[in-house]
Amino acid sequence: MYRLALLSNVRVKNPFLKEKISKLIGSEGFKLAYIPSQTDWDKKYFSMAKPELEALGVTEFLYVDVDQECQENIVEELSNCDGIFLSGGNTYYFMKNLKEKGVLPLIKQMAESGKPLIGVSAGSIIMCETIQIAKYFDENEVQLDQLDGLGLVVFEFFPHWESYDQQQGAILDYSMVHDSSIFACGEEDGIIVNGNEIELCGAINEVRRGKNP
Repeated sequence: MYRLALLSNVRVKNPFLKEKISKLIGSEGFKLAYIPSQTDWDKKYFSMAKPELEALGVTEFLYVDVDQECQENIVEELSNCDGIFLSGGNTYYFMKNLKEKGVLPLIKQMAESGKPLIGVSAGSIIMCETIQIAKYFDENEVQLDQLDGLGLVVFEFFPHWESYDQQQGAILDYSMVHDSSIFACGEEDGIIVNGNEIELCGAINEVRRGKNP
């Protein structure tokens, strides 16, 4: 049973969305594996995210670098966590790191076992069946050609919709050649997947086959 949170921003201001994420995490002690998209030498973005995640119920963190500071025992340490956080960043670079370090199968296994998985921006896109939609805001500088995602959800996720709504025509065209619904999510909104239930929290636009249903 999947327990997922797909967000545009780690700073969750929507009270309904906050409540839903807190319920995924639970009231007991919760150790979260924080996986950044690339090495952050000063841990600037982790320092910004940490209090936000603590407010949602996280009590302990494992910082897992899958880029330049990757540890050899990464898989064992990850498996001992109660959940995983996938950060924002360049989607292609992030996916390349996750693939090369061999942690994608473990992330999927943990999600399938019911451990919560929280994604922000690129981290949310990676949960989908494909990361192709990242082309609208990320450069594929690493020339990643295998664009399959984790396949945990049956829709595609488009974050930061306010910043990219001028590309609505391009997204409508994209939807014409892809079967899945595309959920365009604003900065303060998100999607919660809890088992068979999918909850859209906030003003989220659905695009499918060139239309807004």
